Amino acid sequence: MRKKLLTLLLLPFLAASCSGDKENSDPQPNTTPKEYQVTYQVTAVNYNQARIIYRDNTGTLITDENVALPKTYTFKRTMKSADIVSVGAFPKDGDAAANVTCAIQLDGKTVDTKSGPGPNPQPVASYILP
Repeated sequence: MRKKLLTLLLLPFLAASCSGDKENSDPQPNTTPKEYQVTYQVTAVNYNQARIIYRDNTGTLITDENVALPKTYTFKRTMKSADIVSVGAFPKDGDAAANVTCAIQLDGKTVDTKSGPGPNPQPVASYILP
């Protein structure tokens, strides 16, 4: 009787420990490069221009000064796992009702959006490919 009871008590633990026998159940990163269409959008309320810093089609950080808002950048970029896309906006002379939004799309799908309200916002949207 004791052996049966012990077996019944240990059976759920044994079953649970065997259910995850896969070598590695975490998804593997995509190391194969793929071309994406990258779109950065910077929009604003009560701001006419801003400094915009973004990663271009090679992943290099680019700084554009005194950019008229709204602004959209679109380009193709070949990327793999752990590559980064990012865009940030740094406007001047805003007021309390001002707001700036930075958004990133990959192949038409929004992957990150950041907004900054007030007279000195600094929104930065970024995304790391899985």
